[in-house]
Amino acid sequence: MTNKMENLKLTSAEISSLWTTFLNIGVANCLLTHYAETCNDQEILAMVEEAQHYAKKHLQLIEDLFHAEKIALPEGFKVEKHVIPRAPKLFSDIFYIHTLLHMVKYGVTSHNVGMILAAREDVRQFYKNMFDDVSYLHNKVVICMQEKGIFIRMPYMNYPTKIDFVNKESFLTGWFGRRRPLLGIEVTHLMVNAIQNEIGRALCAGFSQVAQDQEIRDYFLRGKHICKHILSSIHDVLIESDVPAAMSWDQGVTDSTAAPFSDQLMLYIVGVLSNLGISSYGAAMSATMRRDISAMYTGFIAKTGTFGEDGLNLMIDRRWMEQPPQFNDHDKLAKKE
Repeated sequence: MTNKMENLKLTSAEISSLWTTFLNIGVANCLLTHYAETCNDQEILAMVEEAQHYAKKHLQLIEDLFHAEKIALPEGFKVEKHVIPRAPKLFSDIFYIHTLLHMVKYGVTSHNVGMILAAREDVRQFYKNMFDDVSYLHNKVVICMQEKGIFIRMPYMNYPTKIDFVNKESFLTGWFGRRRPLLGIEVTHLMVNAIQNEIGRALCAGFSQVAQDQEIRDYFLRGKHICKHILSSIHDVLIESDVPAAMSWDQGVTDSTAAPFSDQLMLYIVGVLSNLGISSYGAAMSATMRRDISAMYTGFIAKTGTFGEDGLNLMIDRRWMEQPPQFNDHDKLAKKE
C-alpha cells in the first residue's frame, strides 16, 4: 500500500461495514462455541471447529485494524458473556451444519459487498481474504452435507430446447383463472426463502423454550408462528406448480429448557434473521413476474418488518442495542456551546 493510501481515513461505508461485520462474526463465534461443545458427529464437528478458527481470526483482524485507526471497538458479543458453559444441547447436529451453511452463505455475500464498498486498498484486501476463507469453508460444508445426504438441492427442471418469446399479458397475472407455471428464477427465490424460514422457525422454537424473560419468550413464539405462516404460503405456491417443497427441521430442536445463550444474543440473532428475510423478499420480488407472488412478498416484508421493529424495541428497552457508527449531529453540538 502506498504512503498516500496509508494517510487516507476510513470512509463511513468502511467503518460501518467493519463494525457490523465484527458484531455478526462475534454472534457466529458464540453459536459455534456451543455447537463445538455439544456436537457428537465428528465430521460436522470438524466443520464447526474450522469455522470457529476463521471466526476468531477475522475478529482479531478487525480488532487490530480498529486499534490502529484509533476507532472504538464495539462491545459486540463475547463468548464469556453470552454463552453458558456446559449447557445441554438445544439443537441436533444436522441442524448445526444447516445453520453453519447459512452462516457461510451470508459471509460470502456480506464480505463481497464490504470489498466492493471499500475505497482503501488494505480494507479491500482484508475483505477479499475473508471472502476467500468463507468461500473455501462453504465448499467444504456443501461437500460434507452431500456426503451425508442432507444437502438440499434446488428442484430439477427440463432443459430449454428452443428459443421462445412471451406473447400474452397473462404472463404477468396470477390473480384469476389458470396461473402459468413458475419460472426457474421464481422457484429459486421461493426455495431460498422457504429454507431460511425453516431455519428461523426452528431457532425461534428452540429459543422460546430456553429464554429467561417471558416477554422475549413470547416474542420468539410469535416469530415461530410468522415463519409457519410464510412457509405455508410459499408451499402453496410451489405445490400448485407441482414443485417439491423444502424439508422441515422440526426434528432439529431438542426438549432442553436450559439456555445455552443469553437472551440478548438470541434476540439479536432473530433480529438479524428478520433483516435477512426482508432483504431476501425484496430480491425475490424484483425477480418475480407474477403479480400474485409479488403481492405475497409485499405482505411478507410488512409482517417481518413489524416483527423486526418490535424486536429492536425489546432490545432498546433493555439497553442491549449498541449504537452503530453515525455522523455528528451538528445542530445538537451547536446548542451545547
